[in-house]
Amino acid sequence: MTPRIKALGEIDRLADTLCGFDIVDLSHTLEIGIPTFPTHPKYIIADYVSMDDVAEFKQLIMCDHSGTHIDSPSHFVPDPEDPRRISTADLSVSQLIGRAVVMAFGPFEATSHHIGLADVRAWEEANEPVREGDIVIINTGWARHWKRVPEGFDYLRGWPGLSGEASAYLRGKNIKAVGIDCISIDPGDVSGADLKAHYEFLPNGVLVLENLTNLDGLPPVILFAALPLKIAGGTGSPVRAVALVSKGDSRV
Repeated sequence: MTPRIKALGEIDRLADTLCGFDIVDLSHTLEIGIPTFPTHPKYIIADYVSMDDVAEFKQLIMCDHSGTHIDSPSHFVPDPEDPRRISTADLSVSQLIGRAVVMAFGPFEATSHHIGLADVRAWEEANEPVREGDIVIINTGWARHWKRVPEGFDYLRGWPGLSGEASAYLRGKNIKAVGIDCISIDPGDVSGADLKAHYEFLPNGVLVLENLTNLDGLPPVILFAALPLKIAGGTGSPVRAVALVSKGDSRV
């Protein structure tokens, strides 16, 4: 068997395997009025009139952290000479594809709950240990507050997030990325130098995903993929995040 024929056979087997999975969209729709972090630019989509009237176009103006998105390490590594300052265009997309564990906590009220180390360890003991190279997804149930503003302002008040201790623990497991269904991986009552989750993950090369949705009902282990735009100098990017879940899993 030639290497080419062998490779084609492996692709066919993988395609057949993927037919046994459901694809769950974990991304919010980008539209006017979506919740954005108070200091971030807003999302704008506008009609664009072209001299060519054959096709229709839209013009997009947005933050590179609009909607469901990733944070690149450069988001929290300001020194241009620091080798840890990796922009969106230079990310390895392999960090956003692979095995993921989905940790469920809550539901929470708008009190900026800190998900602690004891919470994470208890989830592992009851479900599945986090492995090296995993992607960790945090389901807090907060996506239920995602609406266009002004109703969507509730999404921006008192959201839960990971404590610094829990973040250090997960980073020490050598995970590839961590995501959450909130506006930030840090809880809503911290800012500046107290954004311990961001500072724990991003300078150490762990990518952060924020504003995920449709996490309810996912099993503890999934296949996950989220591909960013290749933005030169970008500190983040909107993504289309998806979960691949076995059709035989009764919880989906």
